[in-house]
Amino acid sequence: MKKPYPRREDIADAILKVLAKKPHIHPSDLVEEVKVELESLGFYAGLVNAKRVWNIYEEWVKSGRMYDYLGVLAEDGLEGLE
Repeated sequence: MKKPYPRREDIADAILKVLAKKPHIHPSDLVEEVKVELESLGFYAGLVNAKRVWNIYEEWVKSGRMYDYLGVLAEDGLEGLE
């Protein structure tokens, strides 16, 4: 049976789980860890890219649904992380 594609909420949940498991993760490692987490949850993560993960991260931080644990939205933004 084919694995389902992750929705925005699924990716956001995976981000939160990765940050809970590895609170001191480097921002450059986040995307790969999120993909691994999605695979472990039974999703197909092949089409999940860095831009999508960071857009969801930024959206959730700006809406107040997630704290900026990685500190990437402070001053410099997300340049250089994709």
